[in-house]
Amino acid sequence: MRRLERAGMAAAAAATATGIIFVGACSKQVTGTAEVNQTELAAYNSEVTASSVAASVSRAAAAAAATEAACDAFFDANESSVSSFNAYIDASNNNAPDREAKANDAVTTLRNNAQDVDRKVTREVEADVAEKLRAYRDDTNELAVTLERRADIDTLNAAIDKFNNTKNAARDTCRDY
Repeated sequence: MRRLERAGMAAAAAATATGIIFVGACSKQVTGTAEVNQTELAAYNSEVTASSVAASVSRAAAAAAATEAACDAFFDANESSVSSFNAYIDASNNNAPDREAKANDAVTTLRNNAQDVDRKVTREVEADVAEKLRAYRDDTNELAVTLERRADIDTLNAAIDKFNNTKNAARDTCRDY
């Protein structure tokens, strides 16, 4: 047992001595002045710039793709919403027996299309376009609510006018996409 203790003490002493030698050897100062390697600095700066440009291009491409997808969803939704709502208006104007069914169909179509547009308005969509599409979504839902409660003609016409204004603004904004 004593032999193991002595061996352990000897190993610890050897490790300590070796450590002191390495610390002493590594603590010497180097004389001179630190200088920047201009070639390596230029290469590094070039790489950082290229990386930054690539990231910007990637973000711009993602924004353009998301905006285009949102505008495509808007155009599809708007065509369907207007068609369904006009079918109700036609049935209502002609006092058709299916006017209630057409009203219910228009309400459902308006809501579903507003949801479709909303799903495509992600944080990547350009801010101006997103703002117009959210207004369209809101006014589409408002028109659906107004029709669902079978509001009087003046109230319905006011909701239609508001819907048409935001629809036109969204359409004009999305034309570039």
